[in-house]
Amino acid sequence: MSPRLRVALLAVGFDIYWTLVVLLRERGEYIWLALAIVACGILPARQSILAVALTLAGCLLDSLWLKTGLVLFEGSQFLPLWMMSLWLMFASVWTHLMCTTTLPLWLMTLLATVGGPAAYVIGQHVGAMVFLKPWLTVCSAMACGWLVLALLFHWMVRQWR
Repeated sequence: MSPRLRVALLAVGFDIYWTLVVLLRERGEYIWLALAIVACGILPARQSILAVALTLAGCLLDSLWLKTGLVLFEGSQFLPLWMMSLWLMFASVWTHLMCTTTLPLWLMTLLATVGGPAAYVIGQHVGAMVFLKPWLTVCSAMACGWLVLALLFHWMVRQWR
């Protein structure tokens, strides 16, 4: 399979997973978690470790948004299981892409910095979460958080190579 086709299929597969998780949330949270665990489990051992590290960092970032009063996940004062599952699946896909493709660092960082907050905006529009502060404030904070997360993760990947 060509590298471009593999990247495209991973992106489409993740987008389908993301859509189902965000729309159905608690109604399938054990399924979402099981799928994310399988995705992480099929990665090579070193990539799995990186994916788990990224998952933990992402969950901490979302917990920061909750603690600072920027967002609220519908039906929960804490980070819900479906969101943790989403982080694990994202981290598995992102780690695999970072370790197996030659996409430039600037492009991957830009995708994370713009795509991360965009996903939360869409999540708000479908009722998965609520922005408790003005849209621009929340998105600006998230873009900064995703930028730092992406840069730190890319640095970690380089250290492991």
